[in-house]
Amino acid sequence: MNGTWLDTLVTPWRRTRVTRGPGSRTRADLHFMHLPRASIRYRLAGAGPRTIVFCADPPVTLELYDELIAELAPDFRVAVFEMPAFGLSLPRLGLGFELETMAGVIGEFLRQLALGPYVLAFPCVPAYSALWLAHHQRELISGLVLMQAPDWPQELAWKHGRDPKGILARPYIGQILLRLLRRRRAGLWYRLALGRRELLEHFTDTTQCAFDHGAGFSLASAFQRHLNGPEPVFDSITQPALVIWGEADRSHPHTDRASIHRYLPQARLVHFAEAGHFPELEAPQRFAAEVRAQFG
Repeated sequence: MNGTWLDTLVTPWRRTRVTRGPGSRTRADLHFMHLPRASIRYRLAGAGPRTIVFCADPPVTLELYDELIAELAPDFRVAVFEMPAFGLSLPRLGLGFELETMAGVIGEFLRQLALGPYVLAFPCVPAYSALWLAHHQRELISGLVLMQAPDWPQELAWKHGRDPKGILARPYIGQILLRLLRRRRAGLWYRLALGRRELLEHFTDTTQCAFDHGAGFSLASAFQRHLNGPEPVFDSITQPALVIWGEADRSHPHTDRASIHRYLPQARLVHFAEAGHFPELEAPQRFAAEVRAQFG
């Protein structure tokens, strides 16, 4: 059974609400790119010689990237986007959630943006799309920055910890329940994952506002089809790489941080003791300094 189509069923009313409503005007640098398989909401700022592209870590939305963009914009062109079916990036009906499909849509977005080659700064589950692109479309990718990203088996163990009873893994049931409980689930996730507790209210309120504007949170579909199955092939990745771990992330208590070296033996591994699951947003000044040291 495949229940992911429930997360790609976008009514005309919701599409208008997202692309023309308040969520399209929260920041001056917001844009939409309409592709055959999705409409991608993104921000673009800065005028540096290299372009760094961030993928928002659901349920995080673009509005939480203000400080990070300000830190990096003097030295880089900075793009931040939301994955299709997350935030206010809308999927087309029937979009598949498999890794190759999602990475392909991201590749289309990057080609249309036409600012490459890119340094991809992707967190957690989206990190595997960055690895896929670095392997399969390497001419697009000049470097990688991965956050909270172990190897595939370790990430599957992390997924099990987020859904120990397998509820989200059940087609249709997972999609329906998450649709009903997404606000509560997002709040509980931030309580678990944030290292800097003073940011909890800001993250929660910003995400709830995005839900008011029509944001999606298709985690069940991602668990069922994207982060599932045999380990993908990620060999022959030779681009420079930086891997950053927030050590105050309570969702990764037993994860082997160094396991990512299976795919990226050349990666420089950095630990932020003060940050949780979102080191780029919880410690933006230090994060920007590490990026400049690696790619500036």
